[in-house]
Amino acid sequence: MDSLKTVVIAGAGSGIGNGILEELQNKNLRAIGLSRRGVVHDTIPIHGKNYKCDLRDAEDVKKTIDWIGKIDALYITLGDGLFKSIHEITLEEWENHLRLNLTAPFLLLKNAYFQLKKANFPLVVILSSTAGKVGFPEAGPYCTTKHGIAGLAKSIREEWKPEIRVTTVYPGAIYTPIWDGREGFKKEDMIPTKDFALQMVALLDSPPTLNIEEMFILPPKGIL
Repeated sequence: MDSLKTVVIAGAGSGIGNGILEELQNKNLRAIGLSRRGVVHDTIPIHGKNYKCDLRDAEDVKKTIDWIGKIDALYITLGDGLFKSIHEITLEEWENHLRLNLTAPFLLLKNAYFQLKKANFPLVVILSSTAGKVGFPEAGPYCTTKHGIAGLAKSIREEWKPEIRVTTVYPGAIYTPIWDGREGFKKEDMIPTKDFALQMVALLDSPPTLNIEEMFILPPKGIL
């Protein structure tokens, strides 16, 4: 088991993270999911399982990362949406949104750093969004966090190179639960979660002699 590569997917309870975990089920590695919807820890991490971790909680994140040990690849896919006009958003909603979408990735990166350093040519994949490139109306908190995580990724890429490769992905509309209840968007216009997950898994096969710093992935209709 120790000779296998360990791939951690943060945010594996649903959506993109769950899709990546599913695509890794039959790979010769150890894929470990983390989310609030996960199961309690086993004695050692078991391939293909999604384990319970409150990624917003500093102590829980540290304990879980220490339990996993060496990490060869880390996917940060967690996050949710908050889509309201800025004057309608409460301070509590704002702070909760930033804690999940921005503070949780910080906690993961802070604690995973030394476990990534133990691996050969480790990889970090951080999901931002088209909302990390441009602004959208009634999406102030979401755009804030997605621009923020893109900036964090740029910074640690410079700090950690060349030992740790960092890839930032800016996906367009992918059909996940984040779109539930939003009018004006059609499922058939979006990227299927499975297709996007396959593209993310393919990054594991990138040779260590190159680093894909950023990827901008859109459905055929472009930004919806």
